[in-house]
Amino acid sequence: MRKQALYEAKQLVRSTGVGVIATHSNNLKGYPFGSVSPYLCDSDGSLYFYISDIAQHAKNLTLDPKMSITIFNQADQGDQNTQGRVTIVGDTTPVDAELQAALIDKYVRLYPAAESYKQAHDFKLWQLTVKRVRYIGGFGKIFWLEKDEWQAPQSPWDNASEQHMIEHMNEDHQDAMALMLKQHFNIDDEQPTMAGVLADGCFLQSKERNFWLDFEQPCETATDVRKALVKLTHDAREALA
Repeated sequence: MRKQALYEAKQLVRSTGVGVIATHSNNLKGYPFGSVSPYLCDSDGSLYFYISDIAQHAKNLTLDPKMSITIFNQADQGDQNTQGRVTIVGDTTPVDAELQAALIDKYVRLYPAAESYKQAHDFKLWQLTVKRVRYIGGFGKIFWLEKDEWQAPQSPWDNASEQHMIEHMNEDHQDAMALMLKQHFNIDDEQPTMAGVLADGCFLQSKERNFWLDFEQPCETATDVRKALVKLTHDAREALA
């Protein structure tokens, strides 16, 4: 059951893209301070946040790096408590200057509106390193997931290789991604794009939304990614035939 809980929790994090973050308030000592923020996922389980230095939560993190983020499925109707939610607790650090540019490019691929933030000198990326994770999958499905369970290997390719994979899909295989979107999300779009690749899946972008697609198993090379995408395309063609 723990493996299934871990899988479901990571799926929720990958597929949602935004959560409620909580920091320790400096203005109101001893009180938590909540805010809403998108985030960037990494294969190893880390999350990244693109935050302005003038934001209250950035000021809080500068003084106390402890943070949590709660990510949840929004109920369309009925009881919200029946829906899955995950709270990730950990410590934050500003991303090293030499790594900022490449990670910001990844962030902007997922959230194109953030392109304008690059012109503002007070925005920077923060990394949340996981300490513990609380997952509730509905009534009776409640787990604490430990750091060593949550952590996974980093993406086994560099940023240039990921960029090449994305550009190749966007230039030559929009038809395949359109099939995947139709099969998995019932979305009609002839010009979707790929917005990111992790070891365990990829992000497709359509109509200003991101959609997470799982690979059948984690990939260790760019060739593995190609095979995984070929299988997703083949499965979609069969399902939609």
